[in-house]
Amino acid sequence: MKRGFKNRILRFLIVIAFGIIPAFVSQFFTKQPVSRHIHIRNFRYGKDPAVIRCNRGDTLHLTFSTDDTGHSFYLEEFDIDAKVSPARNAVEVFKTSDPTQKSVITDEVVIIARHLGLKNYLVSRSNYRCHVWCGPMHAFESGKLIIGPNTLLIFSLGCVIGILVLWLISFFKPTFLTENKESETGYRDILKKSGILRKLVVSRWPQAIFFLLAMILVYVVLLTSLFGTKVSGRNLGVLLMWAIWLFLLIALMTPFLGRFWCTVCPLPFFGDLLQRKSGFTPIEGTKGKYRNHFTGLFLKWPKRLQNNWPKLIVLLTLTTFSATLVGVPKVTGAAVIILLIVPTILASVFELRAFCRYLCPVSGFVGPFSRMSTLALRNKSQKTCDRCKANYCQLGSEKGWACPYGLNVGEMNENSDCGLCLECTRSCLYKNVTVYTRPFASELGTRDISEAWLTIGIFTLAIVYSVLYQGHWAIVRDYVNVLDKGNWNLFGRYAIIVWTATLVIMPGLIYGLSWIGTRLAKIGRQTKEVFLGSAGSLLPLGLMLWIAFVIPMLFVNVTFIKQSLSDPFGWGWDFFGTANIPWHQFMPGLVPWLQAGLILYGLYLSLRNLKKTPVKFSDHKRKLMSITFPVGLFLTCSTVAMIFFFTN
Repeated sequence: MKRGFKNRILRFLIVIAFGIIPAFVSQFFTKQPVSRHIHIRNFRYGKDPAVIRCNRGDTLHLTFSTDDTGHSFYLEEFDIDAKVSPARNAVEVFKTSDPTQKSVITDEVVIIARHLGLKNYLVSRSNYRCHVWCGPMHAFESGKLIIGPNTLLIFSLGCVIGILVLWLISFFKPTFLTENKESETGYRDILKKSGILRKLVVSRWPQAIFFLLAMILVYVVLLTSLFGTKVSGRNLGVLLMWAIWLFLLIALMTPFLGRFWCTVCPLPFFGDLLQRKSGFTPIEGTKGKYRNHFTGLFLKWPKRLQNNWPKLIVLLTLTTFSATLVGVPKVTGAAVIILLIVPTILASVFELRAFCRYLCPVSGFVGPFSRMSTLALRNKSQKTCDRCKANYCQLGSEKGWACPYGLNVGEMNENSDCGLCLECTRSCLYKNVTVYTRPFASELGTRDISEAWLTIGIFTLAIVYSVLYQGHWAIVRDYVNVLDKGNWNLFGRYAIIVWTATLVIMPGLIYGLSWIGTRLAKIGRQTKEVFLGSAGSLLPLGLMLWIAFVIPMLFVNVTFIKQSLSDPFGWGWDFFGTANIPWHQFMPGLVPWLQAGLILYGLYLSLRNLKKTPVKFSDHKRKLMSITFPVGLFLTCSTVAMIFFFTN
């Protein structure tokens, strides 16, 4: 273990060295400062220029105009909030640090493109935003100020080279094959020595408390989104849903706790109550092969749809209309109502949690990514499961309900399908179910074509969402803007592009690269096998891309969350004295560094998993490298593209 830790530290230092050296050298190539005169045109929903590039020490002379309503040029790192009005050429400039200070009216804003202290060498990208609500897509209106030399970009690209070099070298290590053939190692039973923790897991009360909190959250989201302000950036329901909950789900719960949200999710509550006629204690009885009393038609879900295709379609549908969901609070409320009604209706028709298993978009997202999680529910002894003919974990007992997901713990070796409802910890009369911690991103490959397509789909959607919500291109906003411009023709093109990229182009590319790998390696394997393994390698990088996406969603809105908590409906209340505090972003200079670091870590894990996946195909190192190299190159190119996006 100590040796493995030392090796990881050594690899980390090597990668950092690949980044630091060119980043340090670039500091000696700073160009002489010059004066730049830049006119910024404001409009719904963008700015022109959307990117300002300059060199460290340049003097920027900024003038402004607007094509429609009032806007602002909010650049927090330089303490500037310039209000732009259609009624005059001059702008009214406030300090972001203290907007209560007397403003200055001027025709031109002058700033020096440099930061104080060490930031001058580390912070190369700043975002300028609009701080005057100008319509439902106001939050999209932003631009980028890039100051050269771009230390973060150069450092990140150097690290990419370092990661790629280490990956290629690893194929020729003497221990390569033995390392990759190691099976499940590092699994630690966290309930083994802790009687208290096991009691908490088996007991229904802790889960019920978390469930109640989640239900309250949903209730607040419904009330505030339906009856609160129409300004999405100040609507508590929208902020709770798309800033706080989404961040917690993607950045914390999924990586560390897997499908923990499914453990406490309130969506199936009414359906479970309808089926079980009990909210807490299992009712004795039988229903078909199950040992519990269930009501309703209890039909089986159609066999042809017992896969991941329905989840992918629902995810794509939500993606298509995501701008409307975020921009119009009432649509968010309506979506939540639908997500409560549909599971309840399905529970009266189909057996168990049909919605959660086959349709839920959250399950479609966290299911594949739960394979990366450090938490896993498994059996303690496979022999005990093999001897058990009653299958209590799957079919239920007097102690617990049948598995709502139709799973048998004795057959589980991955996380995707298990919703961590914890019923099997109660229904298993042999107490053979436990919870393990394990190394991050330890599961490899995908099981079938539908899971591979879903995995590639959520990888693709991470890029789509990043471009849509954090890109500076106004034309992209025109394509999705049906809220106040009614661009339905452009919206149709946007939908076709997203669906085609997700369902055809990206999967076709991965399949083609897998085919090239099998031809380069000259192995007698079907391309499908290599494709299923290659698709699984996208998960670590995909998860890091999603975390990189949600970080600014939360960091930018911290102040608005405080304001909305004090005045949840926008009715002029001020419960906590924070309803009128000035807007401040949370550590904006740190955001690009966090995003770049996450993406680099995702590349490292994806290449590592990609290298481990095809060991079963061959014992020849060069063949294994040939199999993985095309997809490895794709992962590297995707990383470089997203680093440019987030840092440059």
